[in-house]
Formats: sequence, structure tokens, C-alpha cells
Amino acid sequence: MKIDITLEEALSRASIRLQKKLAYSVELLQKAAPIATAYDSRGGYFLAFSGGKDSQALYHVAQLAGVPFEGHMNLTSVDPPEVIRFVKTHYPEVQLTKPKDSIYHIAVQKQLLPTKKVRWCCNEYKEMAGAGKVTLIGIRHQESKDRAERNEVEISSYAFSGTLEELEEFREKRLAKERKRKKKKDITIDTATEEHTLGCIRGKETLIISPIIHWTVYDVWEFLNKVVRVPHCKLYDEGWRRIGCICCPKSGLNQKIKENARYPHVKEKWIQAIMAIRRGDHLIQNIYDGSALISHPDPDHWGGQIRENTGLWAGVFGQLFI
Repeated sequence: MKIDITLEEALSRASIRLQKKLAYSVELLQKAAPIATAYDSRGGYFLAFSGGKDSQALYHVAQLAGVPFEGHMNLTSVDPPEVIRFVKTHYPEVQLTKPKDSIYHIAVQKQLLPTKKVRWCCNEYKEMAGAGKVTLIGIRHQESKDRAERNEVEISSYAFSGTLEELEEFREKRLAKERKRKKKKDITIDTATEEHTLGCIRGKETLIISPIIHWTVYDVWEFLNKVVRVPHCKLYDEGWRRIGCICCPKSGLNQKIKENARYPHVKEKWIQAIMAIRRGDHLIQNIYDGSALISHPDPDHWGGQIRENTGLWAGVFGQLFI
């Protein structure tokens, strides 16, 4: 979705509070842009898009900053259909990546359901996307205690967390080691080249930048409704505060109950997965497509671990599996 507005016009429409935050977010993106193009000369930033309000704000801030980026949305097989339709209609340029396997199938394979403490689903479908690139995400401090502790620039392997200026110091230390071995010449963020990649991330690491991390929910809605004036997913108008995977482990019980009522097919698939895990079944085909199940040759193979893990989810779906 293209917006017919300049940065100057956007700042003039914003409140004084939002003006400062928007200007800071744009400056951060512009300063870090040479790093993004050093890793991906064609696409620039890898912008993680979800179709929710925060990723929308992130997307349009990147547009106003005039930096190169590509929007990517990794589907999980438990995405609200309203969100997918919204993205396809209003953000057709965002690249949708379908999962290689459904979350239900993987849960049975792992013999483990995703939980708040063990959210393997995020790692499976989201966190590995953009590896080896500079990724933009739309998290905000206000969202949760965990995110309140996050910083605007991070490396996915937890090697670094801080500001862009502190990243320069971190990069210098890494490069110093490289120079001793390979005698690399000195470079800075402003003159980022291919050699710069030796000083920030390596291998499957991702450099993560969160441009709107200091924004509040009021800032986001002011930006979308009054500044760039773009449509949003209708679920928000129906009272939804967050938009994410259906029955996300991090959502509250009331939200899960609400989603189970709205998307009974997802509830049914999770019940099938829970029953398969409890039996120790191995899936022949994808549960999401309607598959057959075969029993594990040793019914006691998985022991009490399966009972403990699935008991929590059984209550959510209103089923007695214990």
C-alpha cells in the first residue's frame, strides 16, 4: 500500500508527542539503512509484517523514511482468515510465505504443544525468517513486561542488545579480532560495505531493529488514523485488542475462548492433535488437511510427560483428556 504523503506532511499532522517519536524512528531507520543494504543489496530491510496495527505502523514509517525494504508475512496455518484477506487486499506487495507443515502436524511430531514457556511455534515459523539480514519488527515496550526490557537494536543470538551507537562499539570489537587475523581495513556504519558484515552478524544471526519500540498504542492509532490515514483489519472494530495466531500461547484465557468460538475448525484440529499426542500417535499426513493416524507401537513410550503437557490445553478447549 502506497501512501501519498511526505514526511513533512506526516509530521505536520501529528501531535507534538508523536512528532518527536516519528522523527526519531525515521532517523533510526535512515542511519541503519547502509547496514541493511550491506547484507541485502537488492531488498534492504527485511520487514516482518503481520497485518496488525503495529506492523502497519512500522511499514508506513519505513515508507516515510524512504529506506529500501521488503515486507514479509510468514503464515503459520493458524492465522485469522480476516487478517490474510486484509493483507492480500491492502498490502499485495507483502510477500506471503506459506508454512511447509501445519502447526498441528509439527506439534504431534514434537509430541509437545506450544506454551508460554516453550513457544517453539515462533521459532518454527517466525524467528528464523530473515536470517543473515537486518530485520524490522514492530514490538513496543508498552505491550508486555518482557518487551519492556527489549532494546531498539538486537542480535537474534543475544550477542548484543542496545542502541545503534552501542552496536558500532560492538562491531568494532568484533572487527578488531578479524583485523588481527585477516588485517581488515577500518570501516564505519556510514561507509558500510561488504566487509561490514564481518562485524555485526554472522551465519544465521539476524540483526533486529525495532523502530517504534518507544511508541504507545495511542501513538500507533493516531499515526494510522490521523497521520497516514490507512484502513485497518476489521477485527479491531469488533473489539479485538491484538491480532495474531489463533489461540496463541501468550494470549489470555478469555481471548482463547473467544477465538475458539469464532474459529471452531482450529479448536477441532487442536483437539485432534491433543488426542494424537496423548496416544503417542505419529502422523501419516498433515492433520490440517485431514489425515489418518496410526498408534505408536509402544503405548507407554511417552509416559506421564504427555499427560502433563496436554492437560493445560485440554482445559482451554473444554475437553476432559486427563
